Amino acid sequence: MKRLRCISVKEYVGTEVKHAKQIIVAVRIGDRYGPEYEEYLESKLPEYEFIWVREPIREDVTLQWNKMYGMSLDIDEPICVMDIDLLLVNDYKKVFDYPIERGEFLAMPGWWRDSTPEYTLNGGFFKYYPKDCKYIYDEFMSNVDYWQQYYINNGFTKGPVNGEQYFVFDQVNKRLNFKLLPNAWFTRWKSTYEDTENSYIKWQYNITEKYKKVTGNDYIYMGEWHPDLKLIHFTHAQNKPPHSNQV
Repeated sequence: MKRLRCISVKEYVGTEVKHAKQIIVAVRIGDRYGPEYEEYLESKLPEYEFIWVREPIREDVTLQWNKMYGMSLDIDEPICVMDIDLLLVNDYKKVFDYPIERGEFLAMPGWWRDSTPEYTLNGGFFKYYPKDCKYIYDEFMSNVDYWQQYYINNGFTKGPVNGEQYFVFDQVNKRLNFKLLPNAWFTRWKSTYEDTENSYIKWQYNITEKYKKVTGNDYIYMGEWHPDLKLIHFTHAQNKPPHSNQV
């Protein structure tokens, strides 16, 4: 297996990045996910240069909010920003290769969300030109504590750490052309191996019914993933993407 190259965030923040490959920024802070999750994603996307954020970009920036770092890069090419808890299936490279122009911001949809339907994106995948988004990074860094609590305090989500995707959505819509990738390409999923009460059966049924309504497809998983699907998002602490046939 290819040896992973350790990349320090501090090498890049506020500097011009020179590289031969398109960049993917991903966060692995803390001990929830081991290095095997980095290995999995790099093995699936060898033509990309991964920048792994393994320490906070500033001491007061928590967990997934560190994805904001990608917006600080001084480069003139688009980058992808993704969560570590994703399973890549079928022709998944279409997501990463999706064309984008200056002034556009691409995001993974969050069609399964009931609580805040006005926020149509999901923070699991973004693609953008960093220089287009520098104003978003600057706004966040100007008042980190305020923004990390804003969407929790105002009832959009629950704590202790959440809200970065809502912040990004609100800020993007101030200046950029926000675009969602196709609903049929993405889903949330709940794996079975952490579930001792078989509650996943009802959960999987309910989300499959939602998927049918928003896409017209007749299933998510039936021994294999629906061929339209490309990224499967396994969220929450005990629900990690299984890099095997067990889902």
